[in-house]
Amino acid sequence: MKISRNLSAFTVLPLALALQSAPVLAVDSLIEEVIVTAQKRAQSLQEVSIAIAAFGEEDLKGLGATNLEEITEFVSGAELFDERGAGQPTWVIRGVGLSDFNSNNTPTAAIYYDEFYLTSNVLGGIGLFDVGRVEVLKGPQGGLYGRNTSGGAVRVLSKRPEVGEALNGYVTGTTGRWNRSGIEAVVGGSFNEKTAFRLSAMSDQGGGWQNSLATPEDDEYGDRDFSALRAQVSVELTDTMDLWVKLEGGTDRSETTLGYSRALYDANTGDFCSQAYAGNHDEQGCVTLSNLTNAFVLTPGDLGLLPSGQTLDGRHVMSNPINALDNQWAGVNVQLNWDLTFATVTAIAGYLEYDNNQRYDFDGQPLALFEETGKAELSAWSQELRLTSNSQGPLHWLAGITYAEDEDKEFRIGDLSDNVLVFPTLSERGFVQQTSSWGVYGQLDYALSETVSLNSSLRYTEEKKDLKNAFFEDLSGGFFYIEGVNKSLELDDNWSGHVGVDWTPADDLLVYGRITRGFKSGGFFGGFAFTEAELEPYREETVVSFEVGVKSSLLNKTLQLNSALFFYDYSDVQGFTQTYSPVTQTTLTKLGNLGDAEHTGAEMDIIWFPEAVEGLSFQVATAWLKAEIVNSDTIGLDQAGEQFPIEGLARTFSPEFSSSVQARYEWNVSDLLAAVQFNYSWRDNLVDASSSFSDIELAAFDHSGYEVLNARLSLAAEDDSWSVALIGRNLLDEVYWARASGDDLGSYISTPAKPESWAIEVNYQW
Repeated sequence: MKISRNLSAFTVLPLALALQSAPVLAVDSLIEEVIVTAQKRAQSLQEVSIAIAAFGEEDLKGLGATNLEEITEFVSGAELFDERGAGQPTWVIRGVGLSDFNSNNTPTAAIYYDEFYLTSNVLGGIGLFDVGRVEVLKGPQGGLYGRNTSGGAVRVLSKRPEVGEALNGYVTGTTGRWNRSGIEAVVGGSFNEKTAFRLSAMSDQGGGWQNSLATPEDDEYGDRDFSALRAQVSVELTDTMDLWVKLEGGTDRSETTLGYSRALYDANTGDFCSQAYAGNHDEQGCVTLSNLTNAFVLTPGDLGLLPSGQTLDGRHVMSNPINALDNQWAGVNVQLNWDLTFATVTAIAGYLEYDNNQRYDFDGQPLALFEETGKAELSAWSQELRLTSNSQGPLHWLAGITYAEDEDKEFRIGDLSDNVLVFPTLSERGFVQQTSSWGVYGQLDYALSETVSLNSSLRYTEEKKDLKNAFFEDLSGGFFYIEGVNKSLELDDNWSGHVGVDWTPADDLLVYGRITRGFKSGGFFGGFAFTEAELEPYREETVVSFEVGVKSSLLNKTLQLNSALFFYDYSDVQGFTQTYSPVTQTTLTKLGNLGDAEHTGAEMDIIWFPEAVEGLSFQVATAWLKAEIVNSDTIGLDQAGEQFPIEGLARTFSPEFSSSVQARYEWNVSDLLAAVQFNYSWRDNLVDASSSFSDIELAAFDHSGYEVLNARLSLAAEDDSWSVALIGRNLLDEVYWARASGDDLGSYISTPAKPESWAIEVNYQW
């Protein structure tokens, strides 16, 4: 009944319109060719022997994506790790991803924004607007992309100005539930026969949907406050040379999601409750750490605010309403292309400054058991120079060199003023991390015959990281746990690349095989460290990937079927375990190299335009994955202090099954074009018993699977001069978590996902 009620607005109206009007204008029923630049040159997606999910302008519009992390729901084998509910998204592709919220760590699926490498997961929060294409490259990309691509690479490409185009632009406004509103505006065109420009701006405001039980009023917490501006210029310097320059900046002062506090304690004994020992959190029968603190320390006999007052959907939570960002950034990107006839020289230079300020309630409770305010000042610049052959013969080659530097200055204040069970109650910590790297790379493609070709890539990388002046001061006691700590780390595994063979036995059919070696850099733990030994660097992890795949277009190009089988052999996997700290006398999270892992998986992507029903299309993406630690000497501790080996455990954020389905129907209403689109996404458990040390760990951190249904109903002018759309998200009102985590001091929270919402979108373009 709930499903029927929620979907009625998106089904009855289009069916009624379809009955009233027969199609008048022809709707394209062939699958359009998608051009990607995954191998740093323009190619048809179906001719590239890499598993790729590509999203163009219309695809992104149909999904209603306003930021990059929203796309993960519709990429087979991809998940999103976002420890704090917003602002620090990390892509996990095929189970590969270091689930670390610290900004000094580098993701395993690198994000390239207009070919500029984003050095931290924090930078992935840059908004998604006026984008020409997003490409998600699955599997290690160590040859062309180098460091930190052991899981894959995500390429975001702005829509660029084109010389010769007339003045054009658009304005899109949205309004929706919880007073959410947004506007996006673009204007561009040619100054003259040699120069074109494009200005883009967007603002996303409101939408607060949570209420904190710690305050008497309805907080309507979770408002977005995001704005960004981009200016681009393209210049044809000569007949063989062109220049592109991009300037941009923005701010993000959004309120981020408040945590739902998990109850795991017995109010009478102060130990874990029986439900927790059985693997469940129970907000009705158990209590939180704040209840114990209230009863035993602050107000004897008074449990205070009980967790049973919360709602599972996260609309009512115990957390103090303090979670917020105060980020700002500015950057420049310059690219020069010079056609030398036999080859094209491409020079790319970029610089980005990003100030990340965040306040966060780690304990998710009304007392200040662990709240942190901090900032990370990040800066990065890079230079790349490459030469790409223009040959039409059997040999195609590419060679390049890169150099990059980045810096992360961290300073954070921890407030544990109400947590009298641990010390210090007020602290400061920080460090400076500097990284420099350079690399040389090349790629060769050679056609042995009309149907068989070989391809290979090779990269050599040098990288050095320095941790400087790391400190952790107890402001309550007036002493330092660590002070002035300096550490260095250099890359040991310098080589990465691939070898592969492509076979095209028929037109529109590609069969490929690849063996790839990639790595993710090592680094330093960016969290709390009470001893210098805890800041010893962890090493890079390496992976050898074996993959075979098929890409095909069938039934007169109305059916596209792509599939892949892969096996990953991982060494020195990076990850978190728990260890006992004699300083805090609690179990603390430790980052390091855990051992070896194996990932085995299969994926299939289908696009189908049934010839019998003009205007109807389907897209299906499905994945199966088994990822586990197969060889490890690491012994972890659960939250009760019991020891458990991690060998044999499944890796977290690696659901066994995941899938997404899109159904779209377009038809004509007089001289107008109507469309209805449904997007459904489902994934298996992300953290369950197979990836947990014990039942206590399961109670603290279980993360069940979930399903999401989105829809879009639109009506547009025949010439695309205007459109209006009704958008629905999470129409099943699914209750699910974005993340389950703990603060290492006895508190546990779930980060709830947003419930059912809707928006109206109006667009005008010229």
